[in-house]
Amino acid sequence: MRILVAVELPLIRAGVQSLIDQQDDLRVVATIERLEDVLAECERLEPDLVILDTNFHRRKLTLIDEIHAHVPEAGVLVLVNHSDEECVIRAMLAKPESVKLSGAALDQLNECCLLALRSSARGCVPKTSGEDRLLSAIRTVASGEIAAGPWLDAIVQARATEAPSFSQDGPNRISARELEIITLVARGLENKEIAQHLGIREQTVKNHLGRVMRKVSVRNRQELALFAVKQHLVPVAMGIR
Repeated sequence: MRILVAVELPLIRAGVQSLIDQQDDLRVVATIERLEDVLAECERLEPDLVILDTNFHRRKLTLIDEIHAHVPEAGVLVLVNHSDEECVIRAMLAKPESVKLSGAALDQLNECCLLALRSSARGCVPKTSGEDRLLSAIRTVASGEIAAGPWLDAIVQARATEAPSFSQDGPNRISARELEIITLVARGLENKEIAQHLGIREQTVKNHLGRVMRKVSVRNRQELALFAVKQHLVPVAMGIR
């Protein structure tokens, strides 16, 4: 299998390459350290698998979809910054009002939601993972399956669970602009980043967020992201529909 490694930090990039080079059935065709080079090298080399740093994707939200468009047969495995927080995810999905979360836990939850809403990646693995887990994820994606942490089950269950009824009719109808903002919140963008992405003022983003949260009766960005998943307003990740 031909693998392109696009990872920002030199130590992680070198470690991933070294591990892959020790495997008889895997081969690194290129390593990339700059976001600007990812698409060109994917198109030139047509790898079977792209191991992609989540930091690159956060700076260019369309990157994974563009890789898929350039090299449709290539799987994308994202190296993420968080470790698994299965208990936090399950608790939040099961009964959000009963969960007390620290700021760090909310950050990790947000990162999980971010990955769960990416449409073209085939898997994710924490940068802190051991060698066996990374190799397992690589081979899982290569076989056409989805590779992710235990929290993925919770996301799937959220889609399978009947969501609270919500109508797009009447005064609580979500506008096209509000739907854009919900999608960007679910992908992990902050208000300033959303404003830049949409070409509007940051205060305008705050106003839209306040209105849409009142419309759907949620209290924070994390609950809004989960609402969007349950209501099918945004696609759930990595091929899960």
